[in-house]
Parts: sequence; structure tokens; C-alpha cells
Amino acid sequence: MKTPNNREALSVAVQGKLAALGTAGGGLFLIDLATASVLHALQGHTIAVQSVIFDGNEIISGSEDETVRVWDKISGRETLRIDAGAEVFGVAAHENLLVVGLYDYTVRVFDRASGGPCHVLTEATGQVYAVAIDAQRMVSGSFDKKVRVYAVPSFELLHVLEGHTVWVRSVALQGDRVVSGSLDNTVRLWDARSGDSLHVLQGHSKWVFSVSLLGSEIASGSKDKSVRIWDAETGASMRVLDGTEAVRPIEEVLASPVEVNSENPVKEVLVSPAEVEAELKPARTDEDLPAKLCPTCSIL
Repeated sequence: MKTPNNREALSVAVQGKLAALGTAGGGLFLIDLATASVLHALQGHTIAVQSVIFDGNEIISGSEDETVRVWDKISGRETLRIDAGAEVFGVAAHENLLVVGLYDYTVRVFDRASGGPCHVLTEATGQVYAVAIDAQRMVSGSFDKKVRVYAVPSFELLHVLEGHTVWVRSVALQGDRVVSGSLDNTVRLWDARSGDSLHVLQGHSKWVFSVSLLGSEIASGSKDKSVRIWDAETGASMRVLDGTEAVRPIEEVLASPVEVNSENPVKEVLVSPAEVEAELKPARTDEDLPAKLCPTCSIL
């Protein structure tokens, strides 16, 4: 499908049968994959939406308009807006922490509930284009060709991973493994504990814009118009998806497709009863979210 506003697609996240799509021009859309229909046009960003993620019942987006915005997935309401202080290129979230990679060479950590600042990380010497976080670590990738690994929740710098020869555009984190994608056309797999390089994955002929790590597989997306699947243990190439594959109906790809309810379309494609129940809870408003420091941390 084409983007709803006919602008360049810049970021995408998928959760069950839902996709959140960020585009040039500030477009942000919640889409039902089973029907390719737009459930919400989330209005607020004014220029390019460079990063978008799902986090439970919320969508989090980051834009070159220097804001991070949190949206209620069911109602489409904006529930939190953070002025990040610079163009936003990467966002990540874990529990009460919201991490942002910025064009001003910093990573900023915010308290999820209030939007207040917790940490400002200044080790990068170039724009920070990608971030990822879990309960133990936070990872960033930047224009200075480096991947940095920090401890959570102290945000002490643990490792600087060097090997890419052009800037790092994407990172992923799972357990003790870090994956990075670069404009040097490679994907790299690292040991998060030691900082050692485990594999250099070569096969893309152009820039690698996106990587993900799920179980034993790595997926990478490139300007060469292909997606490659790699074995995370051996680094071997497993599959190349380049658009020539046989077309499969979306019903075969997504289990148990459902008809969209015109009165409440998002509820019909939620993946669990807990998410449906969340609809009954009022979305947070700006008045409920006073700007204050994270109570458990302080600005570094």
C-alpha cells in the first residue's frame, strides 16, 4: 500500500495486526494490516517522523520537530509531549524510562510518567541515530561510527563498539546480544557483556537502515530494496526477501483476521483482552503530567 499522505515512509512498527507508520511531513498513522485501512491519523508532528515504536497500549514517536509524543493506541489521543531540545532520530522505552537519540550528539533519558529529564549522555561525537533499551542495558548508534553500551539504570558507559566504517543507522538489543546496521552496508553482531565483535554480516549492496533481533534470527532492511534474514548464532544468511516472492494474501500472514468495526475499529484488532479492557481507562492528559524530574534519578 502507499502511505496515506503519499509522503516517504521513514519509520514503522508492528504489533499484532497493527502497524504504526511515520512519514515525511509529520504524518503518523495507525493501520490495520488485515484490511490496509487507516484506524487513526495521529496529528501533532509537523515534520519528518523518524522513529516510532509500540509499547503496550501506547505508541511513541520521535520527529525532526524536536518532540517525542506518546499516543493512546485506542483513542488516538496524544497523552504526553516532550520537548527533546533537538531533532529526534531514535526512541526506545522500557518500563518508566524513555530514551531518545538526538541530532545534537546526545542521548537523553526521560521519566515516562512525567516527561521530566533523568540523564543526558554526551559521549557520542556525532548525531545519535538509533537507541535500544532493556532492563540491563541501553545501546546507541551514531554518526561517529560507534555503538555504545550503557548500564541500566545507572547509564554508566560500559563499552564502545568499534568496527563500522560509516555511521550507524540502527541498533537492536536482546539479552547479551547487540546488532547494528550501518551505511557501510554491513550488519554487525556484538557480545554486550564483553564488547567483542561476534560476526560481520555481509550481503547487502547498499546502506543498512534497519535491524531487528528476535530469538535466533536477525532481520535487516537496506536501501538495496531487500530484507535479509540471518542466523544470530552463526551469522549465516538464511533468506533474502527482495519483492520477487510469491504474493500471499494477508489472511495467510496474519492469524485469524477479523472484520473491522466501523464504530470502534482499533478495538477489533487488539491482540488481547487486557488491551480491550484498557480502553475503559481514561487516557492521561497534559494536565495530569506536570514537568518534573524523575524521582529516582537526577540529571548527570
